[in-house]
Amino acid sequence: MTVNGFRRLWLGIGLALCAVFIYGCLMPNPPSEPGIPFFDKFEHGFGFLVMGAWFGALYPNRRVRVLLALSAFAAATEIMQWASGYRDGDPYDWMADTAGAAVALTLLRAMGIDWVGRIGARLVVASRAGV
Repeated sequence: MTVNGFRRLWLGIGLALCAVFIYGCLMPNPPSEPGIPFFDKFEHGFGFLVMGAWFGALYPNRRVRVLLALSAFAAATEIMQWASGYRDGDPYDWMADTAGAAVALTLLRAMGIDWVGRIGARLVVASRAGV
């Protein structure tokens, strides 16, 4: 398998993360909040921090597009919640989502992290060595 083959695997995992997030946003009876003010905003921001780090590493030369796509995805999840009739769409959740993704993308750029390339290269070497 090549490094690009592993990139397709990472993309599939990233899309699975998006599916899990949609499920969490649309489940009829979400877990109760721990009573910490604005905890749900932290959850939203952290979820999109993870997705921003994931997709930002996959597409390091397209980070603005990644941010716009994740922000649009976040808006879509809020619209889906609003339309569900049993959940509430919240523009502040969308802002927390977008902020989390922006923080991740900023950190990736500032730190020059390329975890996709590093792990992919090691997996290619390991697969060729028969490990």
